[in-house]
Amino acid sequence: MADKQGIAPTEARQAEPEVPPDESAGTEPEAEPVESSKLESGAEPEERAAARSKTEAGCPIAVKFLGPRCCRRLHAAPAGVDEQPVCLMHSKDPSKQSGPLFDAFWLEFERILEKAGEGEAHFEKFVFPQLDFTRRTFKAICRFDGATFTQDSDFRGATFTQIAPFRGATFAQAADFFAVTFTEDADFIGATFKQNPHFRATFTQKAFFSRATFTKNANFFFATFTQDAYFAEATFTLDANFFGATFKQNATFTAATFTQRPDFERAEFHGTADWRHSRFLDRAEFRHTKFKPKEEGIPSAIFSLAKFAKPEEVVFDDVDLSRAIFLNCDPSEFWFTSSVRWAKRKGNRGLKVFEEDILLDPKLAKLQEEYGPIDHGAVEQIYHQLKKNYDARLDYRKANDFHFGEMEMRRLEVRTYPKLLKPWGWLRRWLGPEALYRWASNYGNGYVKPMLWLLGFLVLFAVLFPIPGLESGQPSPTPAENYLSVWNQQDTWTDNLWTEAKLVGDSLIASIDTAAFQRNPEYTPAYPWGRVLAILESLLTSTLFALFLLAIRRQFRR
Repeated sequence: MADKQGIAPTEARQAEPEVPPDESAGTEPEAEPVESSKLESGAEPEERAAARSKTEAGCPIAVKFLGPRCCRRLHAAPAGVDEQPVCLMHSKDPSKQSGPLFDAFWLEFERILEKAGEGEAHFEKFVFPQLDFTRRTFKAICRFDGATFTQDSDFRGATFTQIAPFRGATFAQAADFFAVTFTEDADFIGATFKQNPHFRATFTQKAFFSRATFTKNANFFFATFTQDAYFAEATFTLDANFFGATFKQNATFTAATFTQRPDFERAEFHGTADWRHSRFLDRAEFRHTKFKPKEEGIPSAIFSLAKFAKPEEVVFDDVDLSRAIFLNCDPSEFWFTSSVRWAKRKGNRGLKVFEEDILLDPKLAKLQEEYGPIDHGAVEQIYHQLKKNYDARLDYRKANDFHFGEMEMRRLEVRTYPKLLKPWGWLRRWLGPEALYRWASNYGNGYVKPMLWLLGFLVLFAVLFPIPGLESGQPSPTPAENYLSVWNQQDTWTDNLWTEAKLVGDSLIASIDTAAFQRNPEYTPAYPWGRVLAILESLLTSTLFALFLLAIRRQFRR
């Protein structure tokens, strides 16, 4: 049979040029001599016609989605290698890894690249042998969509001057993009990296890694993303290393899955880092991570609805969280070291979270349209979780700060009342129980306020008691004295003032005795209105004293 065809099948595979120099993808090639056994002289005419028709049709692989077929000359690969007959460029023939087929593959690759110039070079769904593009400059739009890189892919130092589409590509072995420069967009959407890819690269424009799968360690340490970087729905099966990476714009990790430890140590985010709906199945560390958006009034990091399988192993160390969002994410077990920085309230009244600013600041209301609605109850929950976190770690000072925020949200919460009680809905914020709790002691956090209020009420009731009258019960009862009754007891105006002052002094003793619940006070307010004032004073002073003790305990507990 070899004699009849003029060349042995194996020799034909080694010598045949897959595409003549003047042919390219998307054009029907001329019919080539058929090497299949079906075209042997002994085959039936119908079989020979069918095989010839199939061969003349060329490679059936579509160059792009719903685009023209490849149409290159079919490659005679060993049986079972390819699911259907395809050309050399799309064939999985292991013989492409070396020898004449290896040379033929790269000869065709260079021909396509040269013909494209600065236009589009179509390498879609190519099956690449081992390649070395070290310090190579690609001036064409090289479309590697759906390509399979069967061996190591070395792009070190390469430069892509136009967009670099690797959408849906598969890297079966190592993919090294060290020091690569992507001048335009880099598109790795849906790509699969089965070994350890290295992307210590510079992405001058947008970088797309959405729905990408990293089977082994993903290394982006010291990578530079000049524009937005997208890792939405990406899957990191092992470690995700972003050590020292720089994100100069937004970084989107929405719905990404981190099966093992993601490392963002010393990474810099100059836009918004978005981890909404992400899943962290192991520990996560944010050490010395810099969240510092260039634009004012935008969040620095978003963890809304993120799920942490091991929240007790999530570490934030030396991180600025003044504009971080933890809405609908439970941070009660995270480890916030003492170097973590939160936003501060005006007037040195403690710490606050960025969600409160979004809720109360009209200038930031638009953020609710982008990141979801925020209400008082949701922010109160965040404060409660952070208070619980710091309480558990015995950092009571910060716990008290977040307790203040929790109670503020409860005070400011908008509630629904019947029509007749609607005015109370506004007044409650300033005169309701929560409001009185705040004015009296900063929600139990301050011991100076209740002490000042306590002293103030003692003086106030000392001035009020003489109005209804003050009785002396020691050593024997005497008629009640009031301001009017003692005014004219002396001859001069000065003596009368001293008499009035003595009455107020006696009243102050009565006020202190009433506050201290003395059973046999020397002076008592006259019945009935004086006793009413005494009861009111007892209630107020005892409450303030309790708040004073509570604040002392919160401030100095161990």
